[in-house]
Amino acid sequence: MPTSALISATIETAINAVLKLDPDSQGRLAPLHGARLIAYIDPLPHAIMLAFSQQVDVLTVSLPFEEMVGQLNSKDCCIKTSLQTLPELKNTNMLTRLIQQNKLQVEGELAVAQQASALFQQLDIDAEEIVAGKTNDVLAHQSFRILGRVKAQLQKALAGTNSIAANAIVEEKKLAAHKLAVMHFSDEVNSVRDAAAKLDARLTVLEQQKK
Repeated sequence: MPTSALISATIETAINAVLKLDPDSQGRLAPLHGARLIAYIDPLPHAIMLAFSQQVDVLTVSLPFEEMVGQLNSKDCCIKTSLQTLPELKNTNMLTRLIQQNKLQVEGELAVAQQASALFQQLDIDAEEIVAGKTNDVLAHQSFRILGRVKAQLQKALAGTNSIAANAIVEEKKLAAHKLAVMHFSDEVNSVRDAAAKLDARLTVLEQQKK
């Protein structure tokens, strides 16, 4: 699997897994059904598209920015910015200034970008409460310790994503030098998947004991 496809698939899996943990996320996702947010982020070689339905699909786009803009639908938004500017986008009051400074280009329906931002920024996840709902308070505490280890492994895997996205994907000619990094990242993803499966199995056993 190409590195860009590996990263987009991993991001998609992580996004939807996190959204499922927030019971209110579907309410924020509903207005985005049928919408697409396409982000061109310099110096990444491909754009990233978020396609919204009952979940979020993550795709890579190789079309130039101008061609993509020409194909936008009424519920699409296309932005062009840089990695350095991304942190500033969290403050919506800065958007006009960033546009004036040519650090941000926005084409299409701006509301899509605002709703997508709210979808993720308003996430409210209480992992221990989720576990407690499946067991009881005592067993929840024990299970939450396992969940904490899963979270730690996920953070380690995401750190690998940042390293690859910031280095390997920027220049295709460097991808060969990062094959070991990609393999290591794949191992980390598998570790997270295995840990999550073990946690799910444990919760199933605890539910049966509770009955």
